[in-house]
Amino acid sequence: MLPPRVWLVCSGLEHARRGYESFARECFDQLREEPGVSIELIKGSGAPGRDERVSTALRRDRRTAQLLGRARGVPPFRIEALSFGVALAPSLRRRAPEVVYLSEWDTARALARLRPLLRGRYRLLLCNGGFAAAGFDHLDHVQELTPAAREHVLAHGADPERHTVLPLGFAIDGELRPVSPEERAALRERLHLPAARPVVLSLAALNRSHKRLDYLIDELAQLPAPRPFLLLAGEPDAQTPSVRALALERLGPNGFDMRTVAAAEVAALCRASDVFVLASLAEMQGRALVEAAAHGTPCLAHDSPVMRFAVGEYGEYGDFARPGELARLLARQLAKSPAALHAQAQAAHRHVHERFSWERLRPRYVELLRSVARANSTVSSSTGEKLPR
Repeated sequence: MLPPRVWLVCSGLEHARRGYESFARECFDQLREEPGVSIELIKGSGAPGRDERVSTALRRDRRTAQLLGRARGVPPFRIEALSFGVALAPSLRRRAPEVVYLSEWDTARALARLRPLLRGRYRLLLCNGGFAAAGFDHLDHVQELTPAAREHVLAHGADPERHTVLPLGFAIDGELRPVSPEERAALRERLHLPAARPVVLSLAALNRSHKRLDYLIDELAQLPAPRPFLLLAGEPDAQTPSVRALALERLGPNGFDMRTVAAAEVAALCRASDVFVLASLAEMQGRALVEAAAHGTPCLAHDSPVMRFAVGEYGEYGDFARPGELARLLARQLAKSPAALHAQAQAAHRHVHERFSWERLRPRYVELLRSVARANSTVSSSTGEKLPR
């Protein structure tokens, strides 16, 4: 029996730097050699390659999508995602994949509308990285990233047979190699980071609304001088200028830096930093927390089931809705001894490797895709409930 034909589609891949794009690339690279599925990557830009094709859409960073987004009152990435779905129509009719696997809600809606017009038999599998609690009727199956996310949608009436818990996979080494003082010094020199100050890292979209970088800046400003250096790495948006202005006012021009980096540079930023902070109050999986812990960087996060699922008991948690809470945790974390930091890093790494590494999750991804491909069948709701708690 031939393996099912799967399209992994991502409109922003090669020109946007978010978790959606990073995951699409990693997932394709991890599954392309698996004999149980035949997978193709369909992306919005870049060069074609083996089992990789490009489908042109209205890119979010171009004028047409930005004007349309402004006219309709939606972010340009939604215009891109919708147009990308429409652009896939001729290939869908001609090549007839059995499963279309994707993360963008608007692309999924477009493909659902096109399916009867194309007489398509493809099944739509959404990796649910958003906060929707309902509205899944146009999808054949939904991948929820944490037990809490699945419980949330079921509480709003979702069909339990169509929602499976399966976290995002990560490329995590089996053993954590500690960063030597010499290696950290070299990394900081290459990355243009201060040599003699603690570095606090944030990997998040450069905004106030969701990632709450204004809270992070205000909390760091409460620490006594010489306070840690703040490195904000992420994708800019319309709120980025106001975040930069606040950081200049509260931390001074030598107290922070903001940059957008390629996914390949994340490991170096983590290994060069003393502590990682995720200031948001809500996440679907806390991808950045997992990445930081995988590289041995201590993690501070808001206390919630999702954040604890990401880092387990090996992170530092507090109520980040309260002023002063993060400043308190930062001071406590930065005062830890080298021995305590080493033990914390090793334990957190073991946790994320067991729960999120592709080594552990790859067979479950193959099984999920194969199950969704079977016509008139569903995936057992217990598939994702065997994760360690």
